[in-house]
Amino acid sequence: MGGSIVGASAALFLAARGITPVLVEKHPAVSTRPRAKLFYPRTMETYRSMGADQDVYAVQRSLPPADHAAVVTSLAGPEVRRRPLPAAQDVSDVSPCPSAFVKEADLEEVVRAHARAAGADLRFGHRFRHLEQYDDHVVAHVLDPAGDPYTVRAVYLLAADGNSSTIREGLGIGRSGSEAVAHVMEIGFTADLRQILEGRRLALARTDLPERAFISWDTAHDRGTVSVRYDPAVVDPATMSDTERCRDAVSRALGLPASRCTVTGTRPWQMGGWVADSYRTGRVFLLGDAAHVTPPTGGFGANTGIQDAWNLTSKLVSVLRGDAGPGLLDDYGPERRAVGALTVEQALLRLRDRAEAPADAPPAQRGGSGDRLPLPHARRRSGSRSAGGGRAGPVARRARHPAAAHLPHRPLRRPLDPRSGPRRPPSAARRSRRTPLGTGRARGGSTCMPPANTTAALAEAMRPTPEK
Repeated sequence: MGGSIVGASAALFLAARGITPVLVEKHPAVSTRPRAKLFYPRTMETYRSMGADQDVYAVQRSLPPADHAAVVTSLAGPEVRRRPLPAAQDVSDVSPCPSAFVKEADLEEVVRAHARAAGADLRFGHRFRHLEQYDDHVVAHVLDPAGDPYTVRAVYLLAADGNSSTIREGLGIGRSGSEAVAHVMEIGFTADLRQILEGRRLALARTDLPERAFISWDTAHDRGTVSVRYDPAVVDPATMSDTERCRDAVSRALGLPASRCTVTGTRPWQMGGWVADSYRTGRVFLLGDAAHVTPPTGGFGANTGIQDAWNLTSKLVSVLRGDAGPGLLDDYGPERRAVGALTVEQALLRLRDRAEAPADAPPAQRGGSGDRLPLPHARRRSGSRSAGGGRAGPVARRARHPAAAHLPHRPLRRPLDPRSGPRRPPSAARRSRRTPLGTGRARGGSTCMPPANTTAALAEAMRPTPEK
């Protein structure tokens, strides 16, 4: 359930490996609201495995380069400080895939097209109502675009229905963390930014004090959002959405006369940092924002959700093909919840660093918190090339990947469910038979090996505290 980038990716990962999923999404089309615009190498590796990566890179090549971030007095004014995004680094010594700098809507179009071509049943404009769980299947009750009810029967249900997930809430799954790290008013606008952004390679920007507004824009450079934090104990949210006030905020952030900006709408939201207490109840699995929510710092949210989908679908394919017992699915929650908790903590630390450091502080002062959790390292070769084509100096033991971007390429080393019997070796002679997810087995020519277990210590550390 849910057809944004995480749900669409799950549909692709299943369909391309011989399992036909039914995807239900309430919206009739891709959302045009600015969302994620950076997808890390490990995310692109998953799409490469499905044959979709080159279409994503083709979209990027059609756009002006955008691989830097800046602190500005206003978007049209002087830059206080700029930096290349870490994702723009050359990672060719450890991955065949560079990061992709595309807007989420464009990525969704590519992923949906590949999922459809692979045989996925995508139903947009259909609204999930409620579900029923049984010992051996799940029944989802759905309304079609005309409002007529129908049911979908499947062996498993994947809930990728967003941070306000009705499925998670209906199952009574709690959340650990903070639901309101900050209150934000997002102001949508239209304005011609082409001349302002031409040749600057900017992916995003934020203004200097006092407002520190975050500015994001569409790749066509004709619309975007300005996000401003506020304290609801001091400022009435209703006044934050006042049209004149919003137009003035957009005008100051862009550095353009108010007459050249049009406010298209406002959306108050709470910036949260939490992880669901469980990623599974029976035959229902949570993934993406239904399972974890991070602040936007680092761009981890969508990438982590796509990795959820890759991990879970790899296991589902192995189980539905008969190459592994259903006990394999028990590992999804411990593996991905630990990663989700680590990722949330990393994003919160980055958010704190950004709030505490002055905008014009040198790089050594910014992002220098010693409280950050350790990440995997890779030693960068001296003189290796940067993303911009120039030479970079030697950097020892630098974190090469963001939290949750890397998934180890090793088979899962754990005993299978003893009830499932011995594992059948895969046979290249088997003919692929496409079967709807949850209606039976589909035999394929290869075994999809899931990733290695997250360490038990990390999983134990991230275990939710029981309620007293």
